[in-house]
Amino acid sequence: MTHIDGLVKYDLDNRQSATPLTNSQFANRIYCMIKGQDIVVLAMLMDKNAGELTYAELGEATRISASEAHSAIRRLQEASLVNGERRIMKRNVREFLFHALRYFFPLKYAGGVTKGMPTSYSAPVAHDMFSTSGLPPVWNGSDGTVLGQGVEPVYPTAPAAAESSPALYNALALIDMLRGGRIRERLFAEGKIEEMLS
Repeated sequence: MTHIDGLVKYDLDNRQSATPLTNSQFANRIYCMIKGQDIVVLAMLMDKNAGELTYAELGEATRISASEAHSAIRRLQEASLVNGERRIMKRNVREFLFHALRYFFPLKYAGGVTKGMPTSYSAPVAHDMFSTSGLPPVWNGSDGTVLGQGVEPVYPTAPAAAESSPALYNALALIDMLRGGRIRERLFAEGKIEEMLS
């Protein structure tokens, strides 16, 4: 393994090898390994009780199928973000969310002005913490009523899953802050996620 820009890079095809990877190889392999639905499952697992859910229950909570939930857990385990008991590996999750997530899953504005569910700094988890001009970010395709600038959720089912779970909504909104927030917003999100993980 090698250390580049604070990230530990592994040859993911051969864990026994210490073959260095270039930045683009590392990014491509992680990008292929982790999918958007995995981030939603990871956010769900920040709730310490979520590890007890069956795959069917986990899928229902995140609005994906049981088989997709199983595959998401497997990929998270292969990425060393979740252990064999389906518990998040806190140190690795911190490193991934705080330092790598925004490069692999950047927040994308799309859809123009639309009504939707507030996310990032405009979500309830950050209520009145940031004064900004302009329209707040809202999830495209959600059933929300807030007029804002449309952004793509990390996975299409994220807004529907967030509607039924305040804890998951908070986690996903904080993740969006990490995906595309300014420095103050990112630091706020990191602090809140630290609280969730502790």
